[in-house]
Order: sequence, then structure tokens, then C-alpha cells
Amino acid sequence: MVNRFEALLLPGCCILCGAASGRAQDLCPACERALPSLGHHCQQCALPLVDINQQHCGQCLQKPPDFQTVIAAWRYQSTITRLIAQFKYQRKHHYGQVLGELLGRQLLERYRQQPLPDVIVATPMHWLRRCWRGFNHSEQLACQLAAQLKVPVFAGVRRVRYSKAQQSLSAAERQRNLRGVFQVKQPLTGLSVAVVDDVVTTGATASELSRCLHKAGAEQVHIWCLARTPK
Repeated sequence: MVNRFEALLLPGCCILCGAASGRAQDLCPACERALPSLGHHCQQCALPLVDINQQHCGQCLQKPPDFQTVIAAWRYQSTITRLIAQFKYQRKHHYGQVLGELLGRQLLERYRQQPLPDVIVATPMHWLRRCWRGFNHSEQLACQLAAQLKVPVFAGVRRVRYSKAQQSLSAAERQRNLRGVFQVKQPLTGLSVAVVDDVVTTGATASELSRCLHKAGAEQVHIWCLARTPK
């Protein structure tokens, strides 16, 4: 935790309101509290749910996904949508660092009563898309979380086939679009794996990657993301 002395030496400037944050982090407490909370959600895929007595969404009950759980810091709307878009598409890396640090804090709290996963995997990006974008945002988040949580990054997963961007596709099209996309180059026998991505929407990418990781021997797959899209 940042102490008062560090905050005086390294005063932060809030990335949202522009005011001094009063701490080393570049997000003031008021703007942090205003970020859209995930709220009540499915305990497996983190889909926001209206019924507070419901623990799992209908889809997870009917056909459980290949991952064990999704941990999302926020609901994908309003301010979070804009911050993630600027991080990914306008290369505002600092925004990603601020969001990643806050996600890391939530993960430490979430795993306080259980072991953290053995390794972290960044959702792979095809080399053509990486050249176009200039960086892999999931990789940046994964490396930051690895340092913050003291969990190593596993670099043995690749995206071996170029595919259409998922944003423009339906849920069924997303699943077809991802078949045969990922390849795990090294065994993960008996390991618990955390997959890092920015947003989980339909869960198609998380499911396909989880299937490949389980096939490589992973015992559990947890999905860590900045935000979860409501239905």
C-alpha cells in the first residue's frame, strides 16, 4: 500500500478529472468510487444478474463453460468503456497501468482465502494484429499483474491463425471464428492458470482458450479481466 510519504514525493494526477489524486496512484478516490461496479453476478462467468437470489446464469447452468471462474473488476459501461478503448486503441498505456493496479488489488482480496493460480497467461494476439496495434494490451496487463501478485507469466500459448475481430460478430459467429486459433506449446500438467484479458463479452475467447489449456493438462482455468459486458 502506498504510504503518505510516497504520496507527497510522487503526487498523482487523476486520469479522469485531472485533479491531484492525493496519492501516488493517478486516480483520485472520488473517481475510483464512481467507476461502474460489477454488482451481483454469475459466480462462474461473472455476467451481471438482476435476481440477487440467482447464483449462476442460465447459460452456465445449461452448458458450463470450460473455465472455472471469471473475475472482473467492473461492469463494461460508461467510464470504463472509454478508459479501456483509449488504452487499447490510442495507446494510452498509463490508463492500462492504473486499471491493472486496481484489478490487482481486487485479485489479492479475492484470493485472500485461497492460493493464487500457478501461472498467468496473456490472451494471445496474432502477430499481424499486434503489428497494426503496436502492442498486446492483454500482455501488458498480464506482466503488470505478474509483478504485483508475484505469479510468473507462462509464454507458451500462441495465436496461430488470423481471425476476424470479435466485436462485429454474434455469439455463434464468435465461437466459429475462434476454432483452431490457439495453440499451447508446452504442457501445463496439474497447474492452475489465470488468463488475462481486457473485457469478457460472450465468453467465446475465454472458453476456447480454456479448452486448449485444459487439453494441455491445466487443472483449473480462471479468467481475469478488467470488465464484464452486461447481457
